[in-house]
Amino acid sequence: FVKTLAFTAVIPRHGVAQQNAIITSQTALELAASNGSNAEENSNGKVNGMAPTTAALDDEPAASAPLETKAANLKQKLLTLAEQSNRGFQATRQEREQVKELILQLAPLNPTAQPAAPYYDGATKTKDDNCTLAGKWTLVYTDAPDITGLDTSRVPFSTAELGRIGQECAPPYIKNVIEWKRPEWARNLPFSGSDESRVLQKVVTSASATPEKPRIVNLKVAGLEVEAKSSENTSSDVTSRIQKDGLIAGLLSMNPIDLKGPLNPPFGQFEVLYLDDDLRIIKTYQNYFAVNQRIKEGEEWF
Repeated sequence: FVKTLAFTAVIPRHGVAQQNAIITSQTALELAASNGSNAEENSNGKVNGMAPTTAALDDEPAASAPLETKAANLKQKLLTLAEQSNRGFQATRQEREQVKELILQLAPLNPTAQPAAPYYDGATKTKDDNCTLAGKWTLVYTDAPDITGLDTSRVPFSTAELGRIGQECAPPYIKNVIEWKRPEWARNLPFSGSDESRVLQKVVTSASATPEKPRIVNLKVAGLEVEAKSSENTSSDVTSRIQKDGLIAGLLSMNPIDLKGPLNPPFGQFEVLYLDDDLRIIKTYQNYFAVNQRIKEGEEWF
């Protein structure tokens, strides 16, 4: 039932004087209409004392377009692609390229100057706390093969069905969370649990960052946790738990696994490309992308 996992940017239009424009003799030389050269604008945006051209006026709205609106539009496109590709698990090559392009357009619009600040040594609250990395997140897209390879939808008799994937960032730890559910084919088997039965597998890493590299988070393996997440079953009786939640989930609900040792080997690093109050985009040290949405208060699933 439980599987082992090692996680891991308007081209302005320039007013071109047309040859057949009606101009005065005073401006003819400056506009050089005979060879179609561009009109020269003065510091007030006027052409030789004349009113701005129509093309110049068209440039102004584009130049003043709010960055927030641009980011919101890019985010919506990104989330739409993530949903239609099933978190990236069934993304085509074209869809992956589209997602990558959206990410590269969003990255320069990142509103958080120090996204890795919660993991600085002796970190304290900063002005970016409303866009903090800390918190609980749900994966909505990735192209990392070690994650997309977990997809069980094409495995008819998998021993467990993949549910949600998330991440809990609680300094100094980052826990990668995978939800496993009872497969549909086992619905009528004894001790298989209910539709609400869940097993949560958590790969625990210790994380650190420095102000010199405020977007980079370094990881080390810290341990493994496995626990059950089931319906409202508060019974202290093991038999009752097993009957309700299934054999594995029932046992884990009474005896969760928490393995942590003295050795903490390196586990890679990731770069935060974009972080606001509800969306986070990272790039792993292997150059794969992961897009996560913040879990709102009251909607936690782990």
